[in-house]
Amino acid sequence: MLDPGKYNESKLVSLLTEDSEYAFQIIYDLHKNKIYKTAFRFLKSPIAAQEVVQDVFMKLWVSRRGINPQQPIGAWLHTLTKNNIINRLKKDSNEWKAMHELPFITSSNTNTTENTVQDSEYSAILNTAINALPEQQKKVFLLSRNENLTYIQIGEKLELSPLTIKTHISRALLHIRNAFAAKGIDI
Repeated sequence: MLDPGKYNESKLVSLLTEDSEYAFQIIYDLHKNKIYKTAFRFLKSPIAAQEVVQDVFMKLWVSRRGINPQQPIGAWLHTLTKNNIINRLKKDSNEWKAMHELPFITSSNTNTTENTVQDSEYSAILNTAINALPEQQKKVFLLSRNENLTYIQIGEKLELSPLTIKTHISRALLHIRNAFAAKGIDI
């Protein structure tokens, strides 16, 4: 484990702004565990926590030239981590809500003809919406919903990143919501 006192943080950040991969690696090594622990504490998932670490350091690398070397990098990384976690929690909440509030998923204790017709109509709308998805998005959505695979498992199977998988699922859910809305059904 690296000793944080051994490194001059402003010098590291200054080198990072000049595209030093070595400085980036040292900053990564110094801060990755703290970011992981913070993310894990809120997200309760080692996979999601690791994705936060990847996202935060990807953002650091992309934004490296605009970072002020005189400002503490730890505070900047903490803010990025906090915002990433909040966005993930919001997005996960919206995805969960969308999937669990869809009328075709909820079951009724009374199996009336009206419910059967309504379920049939909802299934038809859903199938049409799924079939209208772009091919890759459709594959991802079906692997997620029919085979209950995680983003990581789908990513490995289709050779895509978990973030790409998450984007495909979010877009598929939005498309499905819009298909129901077009039929006057609020989900």
